[in-house]
Amino acid sequence: MTHSNTLSIQQPSFFSFKAFVALKNYIALLASALAEARQLEQETRKTSGSW
Repeated sequence: MTHSNTLSIQQPSFFSFKAFVALKNYIALLASALAEARQLEQETRKTSGSW
């Protein structure tokens, strides 16, 4: 009985850890995409300003 209780306690924490890692990866990907878009926007602004 005690073993099944510890198993049910450990399982949600494992899933939340996987969700946390997935969320961290998603935020890192989003941040890099925003940084790249900002850099492209600045380069476009430089070229359009010389027209």
